[in-house]
Amino acid sequence: MKAAILDTLRRIAVDELDVDIDLSQANYLNQRALIGSLFQSGDYNKGQLILRLIVIDSLYSTNAAYSYFSIEEMAEKIMSLGTREQARDYFYAIACLGKDRHRLFDEPYGIQKDLREGSKQMSLLSKYAYYEVMQDRGQYPLGFPIYDRLAKEAYPVVCRMLKIRPVERLPQTPDIEPYVKCINQLRAKLFNDSKPFNGYQQFDILDAYLWRMGKFEDGNMSLLLGRDDYVTFINNIGLAAAAENRSSGDFNALVRNALVHADNAFAGCQNEIYMNALRQHWLSFSQAKQKRVFY
Repeated sequence: MKAAILDTLRRIAVDELDVDIDLSQANYLNQRALIGSLFQSGDYNKGQLILRLIVIDSLYSTNAAYSYFSIEEMAEKIMSLGTREQARDYFYAIACLGKDRHRLFDEPYGIQKDLREGSKQMSLLSKYAYYEVMQDRGQYPLGFPIYDRLAKEAYPVVCRMLKIRPVERLPQTPDIEPYVKCINQLRAKLFNDSKPFNGYQQFDILDAYLWRMGKFEDGNMSLLLGRDDYVTFINNIGLAAAAENRSSGDFNALVRNALVHADNAFAGCQNEIYMNALRQHWLSFSQAKQKRVFY
């Protein structure tokens, strides 16, 4: 199964990530490129950090802005690390199983309407760290693992696929250090070294894999396909009219069921062959999720 996962990682790199970017499109890859472009400026000040955090929060829907002043406080906390290079080194040390000594990921940010303290923003901060260390792949070949619900839920499933015991049983909202420990377990098992994989940081390409498996498992294809391909896909599986009368959760369940049974779900899509390959691998992923495994 390790070979099958590595083959899927290569497919993601070649068939999806290594493509021309069109920022006029709204899918995940173009949003990622748009965010990345904000980090290519040499400016490093509180205003620039706030701008980057706002865009990440908006495009990823992390909802950090639900706590008043959370983004401003997070920008100040990142600036307290020192220079941009010092901030990158700090985040990369955490990615290499170091401690969050300044408690960036553990502290609540902002306040609520009634003046209660805000919430931890591990998802947003991990995405900021991911894009920051991505800017120098040579200096930071592993990258930074994004904290994401889909990746967290996929972790024990991939452990089953690789026949390894999970190093942690992650709670609903884990701290950053045990989360990194878990994702690093998969990284080390798959790659065995610290070299970039197909030119991508290892956590980057692993995050792409976990996220895509999670999207299939959730029955949510909207960001994996461009608008025209998404319309084609929904028509292929016969759910165009159902969208009008069902909640998003019900609709996603119908999509997931169709993905199990419809061999021609991506017929006519621009990346039909690639999406079919992802679907076939996801079927193995989904089967592993259902198995009762004793390590």
